[in-house]
Amino acid sequence: MIVESRAYCNEQDHPRVMEFLRATYAETDNLENWLPPRFENNRRSMDPGIQLWEDNGKLVGLVVPEESLVYFVQLHPRYPKLYPEMVQWIEEYSSITWGKDDAMLKIIEMEGNPKKEKVLQEHGFTRGRIYGIFRMRDLDLSIPDFKLPDGFKVRSVTPDDFDEIASCIRQVFGHGAWFNREILETLSSASFYNPDLDLVVVNTEGKIVSFCTFRLDPLSRVTELEPMGTLEEYRSMGIGRALLCEGFRRLKKYNPSLLYIGGAADTPPANRLYELTGFTQRIDLYRWEKSL
Repeated sequence: MIVESRAYCNEQDHPRVMEFLRATYAETDNLENWLPPRFENNRRSMDPGIQLWEDNGKLVGLVVPEESLVYFVQLHPRYPKLYPEMVQWIEEYSSITWGKDDAMLKIIEMEGNPKKEKVLQEHGFTRGRIYGIFRMRDLDLSIPDFKLPDGFKVRSVTPDDFDEIASCIRQVFGHGAWFNREILETLSSASFYNPDLDLVVVNTEGKIVSFCTFRLDPLSRVTELEPMGTLEEYRSMGIGRALLCEGFRRLKKYNPSLLYIGGAADTPPANRLYELTGFTQRIDLYRWEKSL
């Protein structure tokens, strides 16, 4: 085994990383590594701090910064001994690139892996707050027959909707003006995008009041539900749950292998929606933190 590390090159390495993520999910059936839609979704803003580890040219692991000083480790299950080296690389790279007074380095890991937690503790990291939440839906569950209120209907998105959807997303998630139609146009060119699975609810005037997108990786059939939301004045009407269930019915014909929400909210209304629509399995991701 001759494992070497090098910087990521998007043009040549993106398809290799996508295949690596598909293969490791197929082998492990767990979510410790990113799934293909998440990596492809982040492609437009990839940080130069992505680093690869290769065994005689075969990709066996990588470090991905989701933002400055926030890192995820993706590792082949047969190479756990590389994890300490990857953590060490993150520390050294971050100190050189971002080191300053009071800078806090974060490595994000899923709960329940004592071996990784021991390594992080040995490197001086302590577990902090929850960073993110996964929600999964059992694909064998029956689909509830939730109905939309009178006067509302579900339809597929068209490119003419992108400005209005961008505005809805800004309102629901508090994004700034940077989130615009150009971002949605870029996402619509991704391999995971299927217009049949990009849905909105409109009222009698044709105004978009709710939205959701099922991002289906065409090779692994792993599917991420992202984004989804309803304008505040149209909540508590059953619109979101009816929209999701229409999405479940459409998704079923594509034979998905997994359906998950990668950035689930943790509010009482959101948790109620998840439970009502079958996203009953929850896994938490934690910040492991260390001052540089």
